[in-house]
Amino acid sequence: MGLPNQEIGGLKARGGWAQSRVLVLLAVGYQWFYNGANFVAFKVGGDAVNPLLLAALRFAIAALIILPFGLWRWHRRPAELSELANAAGLGVAMLVGSQSVAIIGTHLLPAGVASVFGSAAPIFLALFAGVALREPLGVRQVYGIGLGFFGLVLMAWFASDNGGFSLLGAGLTLAASACWAAGSLWARRLRLPADPVVALTTQLVAAAGVLVLGVGASGIAGRTGMTILPATALLALAFLIIASTLVGYAVFLAVNADVSPTIANTFNYASPVVALLLSAVLLGEYLNLSKLFAAGVALSGVALMVRGSPSRQEGHSQ
Repeated sequence: MGLPNQEIGGLKARGGWAQSRVLVLLAVGYQWFYNGANFVAFKVGGDAVNPLLLAALRFAIAALIILPFGLWRWHRRPAELSELANAAGLGVAMLVGSQSVAIIGTHLLPAGVASVFGSAAPIFLALFAGVALREPLGVRQVYGIGLGFFGLVLMAWFASDNGGFSLLGAGLTLAASACWAAGSLWARRLRLPADPVVALTTQLVAAAGVLVLGVGASGIAGRTGMTILPATALLALAFLIIASTLVGYAVFLAVNADVSPTIANTFNYASPVVALLLSAVLLGEYLNLSKLFAAGVALSGVALMVRGSPSRQEGHSQ
């Protein structure tokens, strides 16, 4: 898990922790781990309860935990109503439109396969930037897009041979990646609260509100026996709330701000490898050389996108 010396050695870090190579490696390694483990948690939790209910519980509980701290920070550094509205809209787009859809897609797929489709956000980011913002694509980006989508086609082909593959699940997971990329581009044009904790709190509260309303209107909660959830599902939910939503997002923000956006976004091509291995070990999912090859092709394309245009990497960890 080596990081380029020039990326770390040349830092003008705002945080003293980023001057320690060991701490940077630990932070990046944690990003790689939890983003990969997310898909295992999506699968375990989404198979035990309705995936939409899992998403609602994840963001509602996380919002309740962070809300007092967010209100305290807002009191010290108030944000304008328009900034809060922008953050709320962004939260619905990226947490409901992306994260919640990813949970549903993973419910229909093997977790390891879903993680590869879920890594396509940098590819969509480059495509959307080229189409919507007229940002020119370099040769490296064009190769990355082509290689990434070719790898995804290979993964769909190889995974369908082993059973358990759902075209709808793959489409939903890709749509989640596209929504995350679109939200990242939209965020560039929005004026958000200056305090990141206030912005995150607003996003979580807005996303939780939409999801809770959706779950209530659909009657899903009434049909789900929450008192008989298996321990594995409760552990998956706890992981998504604490290790992913609260701690993981904070780690991403710290690495992105104090180290470099390029290093912060290496999770896009590292975490699917973690997910493939974890899902094979913990869930018994079938993993062969064909899947590993397809994943390698797709993630090589993602790596070209992440490493090729660091200035564009504004997406956040999931």
